[in-house]
Amino acid sequence: MNNQKITLSPKIKNFVYFQPEVLRMLLLGFSAGIPYLLVFGTFSLLLKDAGVSRSEIGFVSWIGLTYSIKVLWSPVVDNLKLPIIGKLFGKRKSWLLVTQVGIVACLIGISVSEVSANNYTTVVWFAFFTAFLAATQDIVIDAFRIESNDDKKQGAAAATYIMGYRMAMIVTGAGALVLAEHYSWETSYQIMALCMGVGLLGWLLSPEPEHKFEPLGESELEQKISERLVSLFSNQNTQKKIQNSKAFQYFVKGIVSPFADFFSRYKWWALAIIAFILTYRISDIVMGTMANVFYDDMGFTKSEIAAVSKVYGLVMTIVGAFIGGYVVNKVKILNALMWGIILVIATNLLFAYMSTQPKDLNFLVAVISADNLAGGFSMGVLLSYMAMLVNKDFTATQYALFSSLMTLTGKFVGGFSGVNIDSWGYPIFFTYSAFLGVPAMLLIFVLMYRERKIKIEETKKAE
Repeated sequence: MNNQKITLSPKIKNFVYFQPEVLRMLLLGFSAGIPYLLVFGTFSLLLKDAGVSRSEIGFVSWIGLTYSIKVLWSPVVDNLKLPIIGKLFGKRKSWLLVTQVGIVACLIGISVSEVSANNYTTVVWFAFFTAFLAATQDIVIDAFRIESNDDKKQGAAAATYIMGYRMAMIVTGAGALVLAEHYSWETSYQIMALCMGVGLLGWLLSPEPEHKFEPLGESELEQKISERLVSLFSNQNTQKKIQNSKAFQYFVKGIVSPFADFFSRYKWWALAIIAFILTYRISDIVMGTMANVFYDDMGFTKSEIAAVSKVYGLVMTIVGAFIGGYVVNKVKILNALMWGIILVIATNLLFAYMSTQPKDLNFLVAVISADNLAGGFSMGVLLSYMAMLVNKDFTATQYALFSSLMTLTGKFVGGFSGVNIDSWGYPIFFTYSAFLGVPAMLLIFVLMYRERKIKIEETKKAE
């Protein structure tokens, strides 16, 4: 018998998706995806089963705002090395361990909390702390992904991360609902806490990434900012004390510089970009806030919701994201963003129509397929656009800014969704949520005008 050794060709061996630093993002992406639905969509059904009203569930959804304001503490996570464990594991790995262990503890806290229509404060607090730790974990993993991979591998690392994230959402959506229906919410959330072990495995297998070290106060931008801030004080001794203060230097480097860099590069157009990011996903998020409650009110069982919405729907989201990634490479990014928002508006109107029809599982499959395909496409295109905006000298903080803004408006407006449904009914609510996407569409035209203006100026300079 021939014992010839089988060897992989260099092309296969060096394929970017086979690289360890890329594959590890599947585990860390799974870890990032576990908490999201457990404090948002799935959590809303837990409260509904306990007798909590739709209006109150809508207000509780504001817990999700922690994801939208994580930029407020991202400079701390980005620059602070935790004592003791920071020396043992490194800055990124120590923060990652703390957040993952904390999420496990809080999910167990949710599982053992007593919940009723008149007593759900404790479980909401546990959900809030879960969301805070999950948002912090996102900051760490985003920085981890960027620092662990070179520029050529960033796209593959992001795609693998999204795949892991979506797999986790299937587990915490479909898996959690099936477990709750056949056993209990307590069992469901405890098993979800065990699933965080995948993230801990990712933590164990991932080496501490190399950090770009720059001495405090030595960059040209930091010096300019320091001079302007110090000039506000007339006393020269005070100016020197402030300028030599480590706290002041950290403030300039970690908090002021990332934002000053963004505005210096885009001038007043930065406001239009921020407004666009704030509004692009509002239609999708507001509709999604009460989606599970809507399916339940339509008469679908938890198993049906799990099978269609949480499994098949999320698979379609992944397909949409890959299509979006392909389209971005073929057309202008702003054109792709335009197609994305049009698709989201159209699919929200499908929900408005479905709410006027009798229960039909096949129609539910069709509508959710279209909605998740549109959502995945628009999300993939938006992430590509935000990546183009980031200056790699301030990746963690600027990316946290954009990802925070991406969900901020939607999460806030979504908090009123229960009240809106009680007042208007589902058909008007879904129509309203669809047209919330119109401001983003108008802002795309503004950004297209900026792009044309820049090209005209470049042509004039070339002549």
